[in-house]
Amino acid sequence: MIKIFIAITLLSSFSAWSKPCQIDIYPKSFLLTNISTRLTKTLIKKSNCDSATNNEFIRFLIDTKGNTSGNQISRVFSSLVNKKVKITPDRISIFKLEDYLTEKLSFTKSWYIRNIKAPTQLSAITLEKNENLNVDCPSCSYPGNKSIRLVINNTMEGTNKYHMLNAKLQVKTLALVPRGIIKIDNQPLSKSMFKKEEVFTENPSELFTNIDSLVFYKVNKSINNRPILINDLVAVSLVKAGMPTSVVLDNGVISLKSTAMPLRSAKFGETVQLRSSRSNKIIVGKVIDYNKVSISL
Repeated sequence: MIKIFIAITLLSSFSAWSKPCQIDIYPKSFLLTNISTRLTKTLIKKSNCDSATNNEFIRFLIDTKGNTSGNQISRVFSSLVNKKVKITPDRISIFKLEDYLTEKLSFTKSWYIRNIKAPTQLSAITLEKNENLNVDCPSCSYPGNKSIRLVINNTMEGTNKYHMLNAKLQVKTLALVPRGIIKIDNQPLSKSMFKKEEVFTENPSELFTNIDSLVFYKVNKSINNRPILINDLVAVSLVKAGMPTSVVLDNGVISLKSTAMPLRSAKFGETVQLRSSRSNKIIVGKVIDYNKVSISL
């Protein structure tokens, strides 16, 4: 009885592999989403496989990128599901639309197309063998919000179809991101409060990135889970009026140190007048640290 059961099982397994089902997809697909339930109806032209196999195949395609062949996909996917599945056509291209547009529109390696929104709620753009996808974005020479026109050209019929998209052209760069919530407490910042992370932004110049200068600033608003911006910071007073301050003179030839009395409070980088404790003369210096001013001759 056991031998009969094993034989039936083997026969069923052989039968499943000897009679493959077939999934026919579009030769070229550009994905706008990773949601398999939305993509199933869009990417599959026809199929005689069961719905579970179709759904599993779409999840497989989501992780596929580039140009390949139906035979190659058939071999890999069939081994994954332990079931013979034939995939057509012969030549297949699968890309994330974000990646494809980034390659076409980015002027540098650090520019990326992100946050694509299609008015018609497209899940993917699919093309036949004789169709090509062209991209039109006149304002994509600089970062920001963009309106992008996709032109699907049919070379055999000489016709065009259009899709209008909205997206962001952003720059990938290093930024300082708080390790936790930074609250307004009127205290200077420190390096330990932040970590360096790669982020996407449309305005890199707005980011504060000088980690060594953090100690000269405090926040003017609570910050959590986002890069710190220049506008988030207020400089703290490093020298205070009437409080003895170290004065440094270094012109590359000689280096002198003395003390002087600031006539007003001043922040990092500001120029301030001081009264010399030796000569009682007024000197002018630039604030470079806590109770420290630099004088250049």
